[in-house]
Amino acid sequence: MHVLSRDDYVRYSRQLLVTEMDEVKQQALSHAEVVIVGLGGLGCAVAPYLAGAGVGRLRLVDGDEVALSNLPRQPLYAEQDIGETKARVACLRLRDINRTLSVQCYATRLVESNAESLLNGASVVLDCTDNMASRQLINQVCYQLGVPLISGAASGTKGQLLMLHPHRAHGCYRCLYEPEQSEPNTCLAQGILGPVVGIVGMMQALHTLLFITSIAPLNWGELRLFDGFSGQWQALKLPPLEGCPVCGEHNANYS
Repeated sequence: MHVLSRDDYVRYSRQLLVTEMDEVKQQALSHAEVVIVGLGGLGCAVAPYLAGAGVGRLRLVDGDEVALSNLPRQPLYAEQDIGETKARVACLRLRDINRTLSVQCYATRLVESNAESLLNGASVVLDCTDNMASRQLINQVCYQLGVPLISGAASGTKGQLLMLHPHRAHGCYRCLYEPEQSEPNTCLAQGILGPVVGIVGMMQALHTLLFITSIAPLNWGELRLFDGFSGQWQALKLPPLEGCPVCGEHNANYS
């Protein structure tokens, strides 16, 4: 087991002071492997906090290039990065934050042919994508692999957070949305205020740390809706859809 060094104690001193944290839980972070799919506004909020907290291995997946319109809400990138692949730039930035980590970048879009290999072996997967097809595919493959999934989404002044565990008795993303369902509420259609997507991404990061360290239970199968105007969160339980082709056969407690 990895023993914390003197530098580790200094680097992580503030989070180690949290009552529920200790050296064993910090070691759990160092042994964890987290996959972040999507390095837009959500991924840019998630990744630095996980790197800073000491998550030992990060896999970054995104095939897009940095564009000028990304900069207001994606703080991992700067003007000189325009035209570069997001995965490569994010990888360099995170290594600057914490050189002790292993950061792997995959400058590719997650599709059916590579999804299993990119997600396999993860402690938890973070869906930070911005389209229905990717979210449905990530949900499906996570259930096939038995990997927990924390999904985020934001548009306009609204956000949502969904935490799914394939071995718990609740619905999945396929139960919530049909794959063919239209997507009127996207950043392209409604726009986005940067802090809204940042708040959702930070909540994804927070719940990832809570899960890995086991310092607090997660409300699996709970859909949380955020209103940027009021600052309020609403929580809704997601029941399994009868006959769901994704979670119906793979959820041990499905009924």
